Amino acid sequence: MMRTCRFLALICVALLTCTAQSQTSMLRVTDAWIRAAPPGAMVLAGYMTVENTGPEDTKITAAESPQFGMIELHRTVIEDDVARMRKQPHFLVPAGGRLVLAPNDRHLMMMMPNVPLQLGENVTVVLTLDNGASLKVNAPLRLIQ
Repeated sequence: MMRTCRFLALICVALLTCTAQSQTSMLRVTDAWIRAAPPGAMVLAGYMTVENTGPEDTKITAAESPQFGMIELHRTVIEDDVARMRKQPHFLVPAGGRLVLAPNDRHLMMMMPNVPLQLGENVTVVLTLDNGASLKVNAPLRLIQ
């Protein structure tokens, strides 16, 4: 009985791992970049396009980078003619569709850089998906796209 339970547990773990890997392989990131800021700036913004070729919606629930102390998912909203940043719990990447992170819209709010960054330098960003899988993205530091 114990052997059967272990076997079933291993199968469940294997299926979950395959599902997570499958979901990750259905996402494709293009046009990733980080907007450069003046020296000493403690907040930068990251942008990209995420395409989902799969049959199910996927959510990006978090992001992290070894080059930043913290990254939050944000959206710019206009309230009383003033642009404000609003933290988001996730970004939806619709099945068969795309998510565009762009200036003055959804973006990664990248805070507390660990080291000074140079133009052209690649920043490693790891996106966490709602199934626990992760997707590694390299985004160059640019003045504009």
